Amino acid sequence: MAVDTHIFRVSNRTRLSTRQGRSGSGTKLLKVIPAEFMLHAHHWLILHGRYTCIARKPKCGQCPVYDVCGFRNKSDFVE
Repeated sequence: MAVDTHIFRVSNRTRLSTRQGRSGSGTKLLKVIPAEFMLHAHHWLILHGRYTCIARKPKCGQCPVYDVCGFRNKSDFVE
């Protein structure tokens, strides 16, 4: 799976992948994402990172996976 900045950020915050580099993250994501979701998972992660789990001020109050998110500072961003 190609890993851009949005996918890298979302996968690390949600603990789908805790790899340091993008190439390691892509390999890990291929292992943890079920095959039936693989076709769309790339776009879902990008869109989630672009509009909800944004870098500087994530919209944790609007996040559909807030309850399972591992982002340490999420309480600072709840709206």
